Formats: sequence, C-alpha cells, structure tokens
Amino acid sequence: MDNNIYIARQPIVTVDKKLYGYELLFRSIENEGLTSAKFDDGAVASTRVAVNVLNHIGLNQVASDKLAFINVDENFLLADAILSLPKEQFVIELLETIKINDEITQRIIELKKLGFHFALDDADCNLKFLENFKSIFNYIDVLKLDATIIDKKEFEKHIEYLKGFNFKLLAEKVETQEDFDYFKKHGCSYFQGYFFAKPDLMKQKALDPMYKEVFQLINLLENDSSIDEISDAFEDSPDITIQLLKFMNSGVLNISTTIRSIKHAIALLGRKPLKQWLLLISFSKSKAAVDGVHSPVVILAQSRSKLMAELASTLKSSKIDYHEAALVGILSLVDVITESPLSEILEELTVSNAI
Repeated sequence: MDNNIYIARQPIVTVDKKLYGYELLFRSIENEGLTSAKFDDGAVASTRVAVNVLNHIGLNQVASDKLAFINVDENFLLADAILSLPKEQFVIELLETIKINDEITQRIIELKKLGFHFALDDADCNLKFLENFKSIFNYIDVLKLDATIIDKKEFEKHIEYLKGFNFKLLAEKVETQEDFDYFKKHGCSYFQGYFFAKPDLMKQKALDPMYKEVFQLINLLENDSSIDEISDAFEDSPDITIQLLKFMNSGVLNISTTIRSIKHAIALLGRKPLKQWLLLISFSKSKAAVDGVHSPVVILAQSRSKLMAELASTLKSSKIDYHEAALVGILSLVDVITESPLSEILEELTVSNAI
C-alpha cells in the first residue's frame, strides 16, 4: 500500500511568460503508475487536493506567494468545507459540468462577498456554454479557454461580448507557438499548457486520520462540548493533531504566537474555523477508510500522550500544563509518523520552547 500523497501542479504564466500561479491536481498510485483522480464525487477530489496542500505538503511549498487554482464541483461549492480555503491565495475553479441555477448563483455571490475569487474552466464559447454561465459572468475573475476544443469562429464572434465583463481571459492546454500567438493576439492575459510546462509532481508522506475520529471531533464542536473535552479528543488523535498544527503554522492564519498546547491552538483558531477545517478533512475521506485501523506508531503516540498527561497531573508541585505535556507525547513520534527528519518537522511546527 502506498502511504504517500501526491499533488501535481501546472504553472500558469503571463503574456511575458512570468509565473502567475499554479493549477493544483490530485494524483494517486494505481497499477504502479501515477494517475489523475478517479472519484464519483468531485467534492472528494477537490478536498483531497486542499487537504494535501494545507495539511501535508504546505501551501508555501506548493505555491509560494502565487495563486493556487483548485477545481470544484457543485457539491464542494455548496459545502461549508470550502470556507476553510485561504481565500487570498486560492482561486475556485468552477468545472464546466456545473449546471447553473439560483442556488449555485447565490452561493457564488455569497462567497464573492466574502472575498473568494473564481475561474470558469474549459470554456469553448459556443452558445450553449454562454447561455449556461452568463448569469455568473459578473462574478468570475478568470475565464479559462480550452485551446483544444474551442471553436475559433465562435470565439471571435463573441469576443467583444466577453470583453464587456471584468474577467481576464486565460488560454489553457496551449501546446504550440501558434496557439500562444493566436490567444495572445485575441486578448488573453494568462496561459497554461505543455508549451510552457508539464505538471510537476510533489510527494509527501500522508498522515491519514480516521474517518470516525474526524466526525467525533465535529460532533463535540456541534454539541458545545467544553474546550477540555475537545482537547482530550484531539490528544487521542495524534495524526489529526499534527495536521492541525501544520495547518495553523502554514502561514495562512498569520499567527505570531507560539502554540503551547492543543487547548491553546483551539482557542486561537476558534470553534467555527476548527469545525470548517475538520469538515474539509472529512470530505477528503473515501467510504473505504471508515473501518480503517491505526498504525502501531499512532497507537504508541496515543499512549505516550496519555502517559505524559498523567505524569503532569501527578506532579502537583510542578507548573507543567496537562495539555502541554500531552502534546509532547504526540510530537515525540512525529518524525516516525511523517517519515521526515525531526529537524525539518520542527521547522514547520511553531511550538513553545518548553515543548
């Protein structure tokens, strides 16, 4: 079984061929080779990408300060999980298969008001496409023209109409100099395709939280459980705890203080953002993972966490915090769980000097 996670990213460039952003694509191992995602539910593919970027590889490593385009279908668009995406850096790329209706339009307007940015994928500019999507054109930031399927006569017929909106044109699947010259001539600001670069692959050891544990944590938040109860539940889930710390220290949240404990991390993040983050993880899990079993290393990390917490409680004269000690127990095996050198992990996790 392959325990790594993979992200493919393809550069998006400007007219001057300078880097503008990346489209992020899910990859998995099948038949001893890398393949694109094959999910019946498009929301699963979307959230696998988001979870892998935010919780495993890191947004800074994947995109640096550039924009990250991520494909979404209507299910993910309507889910609360989408609110966990950093809206300053992610561009929500709406799939061309989405059927626009009042619910979808209102959701796009709502997210736009919150500061989210949108691209529309695989435009062929025929009348059917224009008719389906015209109601959301005012809320789109980038219209992606598919160079392999676009009818150039239809495109040229409607180009003045398209220029009446505020979105930028992006030519994707550009494979030749002729393609580049044509779309540059007809007003495209951005370009993507094999002519510039094939998608490059990024790989990281996966921290795969149990499906039931994610929902247990969501239920605790839903039921207004005490922060101590929520902290205890996190301390029983070392893999989720490590993902939470990596997410909080990914640069997305702009946190300047060091994390002293899980309790401290939850207080800094807040209940609603934490629930949204957990929902993001839950969407990324397949049904086959529900009955999964923890690895011995994760079970050992749980035991260490409980042992450290018990020691802190027993040493009443000590000023050691119960929850801080529990976090030490989890982190004591973080290098084994992630299969990464401890020095590299500690560069990614901002924790207190005591820990």
